[in-house]
Amino acid sequence: MPGLLTLIGSGEVSAGMVKVHRHLLEQLGAEPARPAFLDTPAGFELGVGAIAARFEEYFRTSLGLRLRIARYHHRDELPQTQADALEVLTESNYIVAGPGSPTYATEQLRATPMLEALIERWRAGAQLVFASAATISLGRHALPVYEIYKVGRPVYWAEGLDLLGPFDFELAIVPHWDNAEGGTHDTRACFMGMERFARLRQLLPRTATVLGIGEHTAVTLDLEHGLAEVSGKGGVVILSKGEEMRYISGETFPLENLHSSATPAVAEEERKPTGPPSLSGPLLGQAAALIGAGGLPAGLRLAAADAPADLATLLHQAANAAERSVPSDEELGRLLDLLLDLRAGLRERGEWELTDSLRRRLLDLGIEVRDTPHGSEWARTS
Repeated sequence: MPGLLTLIGSGEVSAGMVKVHRHLLEQLGAEPARPAFLDTPAGFELGVGAIAARFEEYFRTSLGLRLRIARYHHRDELPQTQADALEVLTESNYIVAGPGSPTYATEQLRATPMLEALIERWRAGAQLVFASAATISLGRHALPVYEIYKVGRPVYWAEGLDLLGPFDFELAIVPHWDNAEGGTHDTRACFMGMERFARLRQLLPRTATVLGIGEHTAVTLDLEHGLAEVSGKGGVVILSKGEEMRYISGETFPLENLHSSATPAVAEEERKPTGPPSLSGPLLGQAAALIGAGGLPAGLRLAAADAPADLATLLHQAANAAERSVPSDEELGRLLDLLLDLRAGLRERGEWELTDSLRRRLLDLGIEVRDTPHGSEWARTS
């Protein structure tokens, strides 16, 4: 069975987290602790060396341990640099990663010997202790924090490393859940704010579970015993199956609470990774599922997220119109032609449930879709 996996919302090298690290290190038993720091998430930053030095100093002064650094800044590192980093990982049993960019980390680690070595060590019993940005990269759906919060891109989910996917978890991990640094503006949910995060959550497949981790809080997942333990100062929140569960420091919960239970007909399509959206592949099913479930504006905005500029404008206009009033036939025409093309694509892929769901939802909105020998047509029912 894999070793413990600990996810920390923030403050991984703070005085208050010393107790958490010591407790985790004790779980190694008689085996001497051999900690390492993987600096990949911050590999693009000019100050990556200072970040690594801060972790080294913390482990030396607070835990009395020598922390080795696995320096791997990008996938095109020199062979010798990669070999040195691999040696550090393969000889470690307590592997730490932390600040940086989740999307950068996934891009540099995916399908590399470095990631393979990390997973192999974990499956052999080594502990992984990932914090802040590094926690996000481990989910199937990764929050692009910099791209949304700093650059201003439309909300979307990137494809994560999906560490727990083989164990039937589909997670979107969100650290800094209760962040309050914004002062005059909401920075909860990892600087997204709850209003924006609500839109983000609409873009997730129904099969996904959100695991929000508070500041200076850790949650340790023990796959062998099927339990999770919360420690540190705050708590965690689980958003799954339309429910919200909260646990505070000192509490445990069964790992089954992190599983989702979508219907099989929808699960296969919705469990596919979400990348920057395009008008094909997973987006087609996700947008249709949202529209079929009654979320017409959200489905249209999902389709618009990475559409060509002129089409994206049309989709956003249609979403706005759907929210405020009943649009005219002229306003509806181009949009419904697009939806009929989307429905035709679903039919070609044999996704009959999504096809029928889309048709029923349009009927609820007063639009009847008629299949003819010459293709599909639409008409108002009243």
